Amino acid sequence: MGYQSIRNACALGMRLFGFDLKERYAGTFFGVLWLVIHPLFMLLVYTFIFGEVLQLRSGVSHSTSRFALYLFTGLLAFNALSEVWVRAPVLLNERRDLLLNTPLPVWLLPLLPVAVSVVLEGLALLVLLVALGLQSELKASGILFYFCFLMIRIILSLAGAYFVAVLGVFIRDLRQLMPVLMTVLLFVSPVLYPPEVIPEQFLFFYDWNLLGQLVQGYREALLDGVINRERFFALLIVAILCLSLSIWLFRSLMPRARYVL
Repeated sequence: MGYQSIRNACALGMRLFGFDLKERYAGTFFGVLWLVIHPLFMLLVYTFIFGEVLQLRSGVSHSTSRFALYLFTGLLAFNALSEVWVRAPVLLNERRDLLLNTPLPVWLLPLLPVAVSVVLEGLALLVLLVALGLQSELKASGILFYFCFLMIRIILSLAGAYFVAVLGVFIRDLRQLMPVLMTVLLFVSPVLYPPEVIPEQFLFFYDWNLLGQLVQGYREALLDGVINRERFFALLIVAILCLSLSIWLFRSLMPRARYVL
């Protein structure tokens, strides 16, 4: 692919990205404010249920406000991954006409929900940083470490997007199945609760849970201003392997997927 082709593909991708964001909130009363309202509302609900009703705490503080930040940080990673993986099954089917009737590079489509997820996560991150600043808990080093785990989150998002997008052409039930799977993943991973409450016999699952390890990396970076190098490099290696496998599968199945489309 030449330079001009790449440039044209990027320009088309930016237009599709802008259209995707506008379409999402077109006709709503609050418009793009939902980008901030939704995570704040869910934070209040989860904090009340898990912090007040179930009396869970982060293991380092008995403060409800501290637990709210702990919870929000976990949801930061989960919501971003969920945004991509839930959208992925319909990516190719939704853009079927573009794929079949224009020279649109097919590899571009899985990038779109990932780009949207970065915008959504960025806005939620601003809310979190303001809250941390108001409580005098904002750490500059933590923001730098956060970007290390953001990179891993993006790689995992891409891996899931390529994998699920091409399978979604053949297995139409994935569009109904993925939201269910993400809900299950939310509750079996230490996103809404600290790892300390996990029974010992189930700790092995947490150790091999990519989402759980990613969430822990987010929390260590943003809340404590530290980074666990072993966790980071292990996640990075696994994420790159997952992305490589997903791209290989995407390229292998795409000729048949075009025929099905």
